[in-house]
Amino acid sequence: MAIEKRIAGVGLAAVHLVWAGPLLAQAAPPTEEVRVHGDAADNLERASGSGSRVSETDMRRAQPQSAGEMLRRVPGLVIRQEDPMGLRLNLGVRGLSPTRGRLVLVEEDGVPVVVSPYGEPELYYSTPVERIQNIDVIKGHDVLLYGPQTVGGVVQFHTWAPPTREEWNVEGTYGERNFGKALARYGNTAAGGDVRYVVQAFRKQGDGFRNMPFEQTDVMGKVAFATGRDGEATLKLVAYDELSHTTYVGLTEPLYRADPRQDTVAPDDTFGIRRYEASLRHEQRLGEHTKLNTLLFAYTMNMGLRQQDFDRTKVQGTEYVRILGPQGIDGAGLYFKKTSQIRERNYNVVGVEPRVEHHFHTGPIAHKLVLGGRMMFDSARRRAFAAGSPTADTGDLLTDDTTSILGLAAYGEDRIAFRNDLLVTPGVRVEHAISKRYSKRIYEGGVVSDVDLEGSSTSTGVMPGIGMIYGKPSFNLFGGLHSGYSPPRISQSITPTGQDVGLSAERSINWELGARVRPLRWARLEASGFLTNFDNQLISNNTLSGSAAEFKNGGKTRHLGTELTAIAQIGRGLKLPVDVDIAAQYTWSRSTFVGGLYDGNFVPYAPQHLLTATLDVEHKSGFGGQATFGYVGSQFADETNTVEAEISGRAGEIPSYRTLDLGARYRHEPTGLSALLTIKNVLDDVYLSGRLPNGIFTNGFRQVFVTLKWSGPGS
Repeated sequence: MAIEKRIAGVGLAAVHLVWAGPLLAQAAPPTEEVRVHGDAADNLERASGSGSRVSETDMRRAQPQSAGEMLRRVPGLVIRQEDPMGLRLNLGVRGLSPTRGRLVLVEEDGVPVVVSPYGEPELYYSTPVERIQNIDVIKGHDVLLYGPQTVGGVVQFHTWAPPTREEWNVEGTYGERNFGKALARYGNTAAGGDVRYVVQAFRKQGDGFRNMPFEQTDVMGKVAFATGRDGEATLKLVAYDELSHTTYVGLTEPLYRADPRQDTVAPDDTFGIRRYEASLRHEQRLGEHTKLNTLLFAYTMNMGLRQQDFDRTKVQGTEYVRILGPQGIDGAGLYFKKTSQIRERNYNVVGVEPRVEHHFHTGPIAHKLVLGGRMMFDSARRRAFAAGSPTADTGDLLTDDTTSILGLAAYGEDRIAFRNDLLVTPGVRVEHAISKRYSKRIYEGGVVSDVDLEGSSTSTGVMPGIGMIYGKPSFNLFGGLHSGYSPPRISQSITPTGQDVGLSAERSINWELGARVRPLRWARLEASGFLTNFDNQLISNNTLSGSAAEFKNGGKTRHLGTELTAIAQIGRGLKLPVDVDIAAQYTWSRSTFVGGLYDGNFVPYAPQHLLTATLDVEHKSGFGGQATFGYVGSQFADETNTVEAEISGRAGEIPSYRTLDLGARYRHEPTGLSALLTIKNVLDDVYLSGRLPNGIFTNGFRQVFVTLKWSGPGS
């Protein structure tokens, strides 16, 4: 096994199409900012829950370096930045833990992005932002159409669609710290327009902010073709390769105070991913009132991690090759050994999902009935090796474990339009998983043993819900109630030594009530309140030691809050010669434990205040610019709400921080040539972004990018 020469397989990803219901048939033209849906043109417009979209225009104007950068502009979402370039997405919704986005379903064109949807639904890999054309975020009752793992919500990344005419885009970017990116995309039609296709490839690399170099290579192709008069299929293929020197070891408190900008403490740690995907989506109209969508998908992924062994206290008789921080104080320093641990994981996922949508009437009442199911087979092999050096590619096998899970889901909802201004949507989803685990080698008490252990388990969750929307496009009220269910996954409930730590399922009751108003054709407001009650929420153990599980039962929690969004196209409203668009999103949430040992304490990594404000200006001459301000309130890193920083850096308050991004752009329309200057974190105010998984991680480094682009004719 070699970290730098990772093995990969073949897979499939697909596209969901959710056709909106019969309510609110007319609306004003859409706003081009990140917006709460309130237009008949948008799929989520008639949703009974709150929903947001990041449009293609938003992406073009912001020139983001990661998908997390755009998701910060969606109310209710918090992003915990693990690495400065956003290679790993840690996403939380409404006070839920953002660690690896484990309570949020993230899809790319309809297929889960996580490495193992049922067995290990963590975002070790995430869709590169260059592949994304637009993003939808779904919260509230409407998540019942999706699964598994939708307790917090659903994030849908939509990749570049095959165009209806010739389009191309070629660009190159250079930035500080030897950052470089080259990208090319081409799309066109063939066979008289019956075939549409798009291909894209990019390569980017850099030294990182704390001397943590990385490189990414990505290739995607899509082709859409007619399958008769009333049908169309879309085939998609993707290959992704990444090698980065990211680490799980952060700074201790003395190291952070001495220099928060210092280089990584573990320069030899590596994180390698290679993933292949493929998908086939077929849409068939079965008459005037019925449509069948079928998705077939599969993907395979190899992930290799190398981590240098270390102690937090000097152990007599142990040979150390490097010591950082003050010595003689337990936990203040890092004592790195000459050995390392290599973790190799191989994942394979295949699935199919048919969905039928049928419109009918019962007297004067209109219905849109959605029925569907999803079957997935999810397998993973996890191995750990003990290596003799920090740069080794192989070592002695410590553990060898294989899991296989068959996940079955069925769902249905009926969008009932009692009147032109009243839509009620009852729905239900059932998730059932059959899991099998086979261990060939375990490591326990410092002893490696060859074993032949098998086990199996089943879990079932029933999630009913109901949603409502009342009003018209200029003003409407919406609300919903649904239950959430997330069973403990194998990666969390079983320790590296093979012990069951007795984690319970996470079950919740989720309430939402809100209003949308468009007082003017160029302005939009949305306010919503939410309440989520968990009977048990898993929280991080904040350790990677071999004797403790990554998560533990945290007990009952309550998440109460409100989300506000305001968007205005001032240039359009005042009939100015220049577009001036303003958008602001604010979230207040109070997420606390209820009863038990931590009663009244705040849930870790759940800031009370989140604010994002964006000002964008664009003139018809081609000049434009954007400023984005972000604020994240203070938060705690552990369930005991430790305020004073613990000396190892793993516990303590995380202070509030602010960010400011600026950008300027110019496009020469006749030639399609563009020049862009982007400055991320203009203030260059380095802040503490997290204490997980094993110490302090920093962010906020200023980075300047210059991009030259040639595109046309519709790009």
